[in-house]
Amino acid sequence: MKKIHLFFVLPFLLLLFACAGADIKNISLVSGQVAHDFTLPDQEGKLWKLSEVAKNHRAVVLAFYPKDDTGE
Repeated sequence: MKKIHLFFVLPFLLLLFACAGADIKNISLVSGQVAHDFTLPDQEGKLWKLSEVAKNHRAVVLAFYPKDDTGE
């Protein structure tokens, strides 16, 4: 009985995972393209606005570290 359930459930799950991102648009940035303005907090809670930072610097790099130093 468990083999029958696995026989039907496994292909369904594979199909579901394969289609999960089908509606996500792949947006590629082109060199020289202007990014949308946004504001993000840093690790101390200070807010940084892209347009303000870009005034004083030639380039801006955003680095995201999921679960970095969270103890997990």
